[in-house]
Amino acid sequence: MSGIECPKAFACYTSGFSDVGQVRGIGKTGFLECLESDCVDCQFSLSFAVPAACLCPVRIYIATEFWR
Repeated sequence: MSGIECPKAFACYTSGFSDVGQVRGIGKTGFLECLESDCVDCQFSLSFAVPAACLCPVRIYIATEFWR
């Protein structure tokens, strides 16, 4: 988190992980699909398809560490 600027002030972390954006894993690739309605406004989304890909390193870490 030290090298990342988060427009949502790290709400995923500061909320105790209760305010994390809805995502879905894409197979075993390690990539996430963002299921939030405002994903096009997020600087960490890559909107080349619907749903957009989530590129937030903090959200990806949360998903990989806590979705086992």
